Amino acid sequence: MKIHVVSFQVPWPADYGGAIDVYYKLKAMREEGFDVWLHTYFYGDRKPQPQLEKVCNRVSYYKRDIGWKKQFSTLPYIVNTRDSTQLLLDLCKDDAPILFEGLHTCFFIDHPRLSKRRKFVRMHNIEHEYYLALAQQDKWNWRALYYLIESLRLRLFEKRLKHAEAIFAITKADMQNLEKRFDNKLLKYMPVFFDAEFPTQSSKTEPFVLYHGNLNVEENQRVVKYILQKIAPQCPSTLFIIAGRNPQVAQTPNNVKIIANPTDEHLNKLIQTAQIHLMLTFQSTGIKLKLLNTLIRGNGHIIANHPMLHGHSLGCFCIPADSPQQIVDSIKQLMKQPFNPNEIEKRQRILIKMKKAGVSRLSLFK
Repeated sequence: MKIHVVSFQVPWPADYGGAIDVYYKLKAMREEGFDVWLHTYFYGDRKPQPQLEKVCNRVSYYKRDIGWKKQFSTLPYIVNTRDSTQLLLDLCKDDAPILFEGLHTCFFIDHPRLSKRRKFVRMHNIEHEYYLALAQQDKWNWRALYYLIESLRLRLFEKRLKHAEAIFAITKADMQNLEKRFDNKLLKYMPVFFDAEFPTQSSKTEPFVLYHGNLNVEENQRVVKYILQKIAPQCPSTLFIIAGRNPQVAQTPNNVKIIANPTDEHLNKLIQTAQIHLMLTFQSTGIKLKLLNTLIRGNGHIIANHPMLHGHSLGCFCIPADSPQQIVDSIKQLMKQPFNPNEIEKRQRILIKMKKAGVSRLSLFK
């Protein structure tokens, strides 16, 4: 079966949440016999990738127009900057179904030339709530004003999803949220797609605490600041490693090591050997794929706050802690407690079940 997939960004390398879900969905589609034409936007450091040719039959790239003039519109900036005449022309070259990955890519969802096409939308987040949370975190400055305006525009634009045949939520919590605004017949649950290839051998853990993520993202920058100010100073004898893309950290306590832009191999090694993983977030939207990645590759304890565990059932593998004192107490206790290897088998069993559930939902496109 032929299908068009419109991705908000080049999904390789699959090194953050949205890219992971898109890339491994494409991989699963190829394995299930789909003929996939991927349409994707490039900007920033995400360039055309030969790797995508291995999981798609055809790949087309479009430059995202991120100029400031795109702000002057009733359309959300993340949607308006993905207006591409060439994309519309390419989508009209046949009558195959179209999967729009994220609200970002839905500029043409109500276009007259696509009115008779089967169209699906994969929701990676409740976008207007995500931007509202960013506005509240930034308090009152020009960025907060942008986030607030974008949140309002996204809430209005979301109504256009009624032109889709189905909307696929990434978590049960997002599904319940969307039910407030859309007919139940339109909504489907499709679990997250991810790499479920587990390491063949488990590594021994080493005595350090790891926090990793895309440190370009404001949410993650806020978590890093929280760790540096509230957590690490209370555990002076414990080594903390913060690893990720483009960290913006000026000063750190003596027991904190920053690893900027680690290779995949280096990051995987850190994940495999950390005694404790800190999984913290201040936004309970979407699903945090780095938690899944840690469950697959890690051999240590996981401390997570409740926003990180919102909307899914993976909390059974984590030690919940919210306040700085709760997190510090958990770190001090777990540093002395060896990780039980039997937990690895339990994780694998649940995660393989999750992956199979996602693949089975691909039949909805046929």
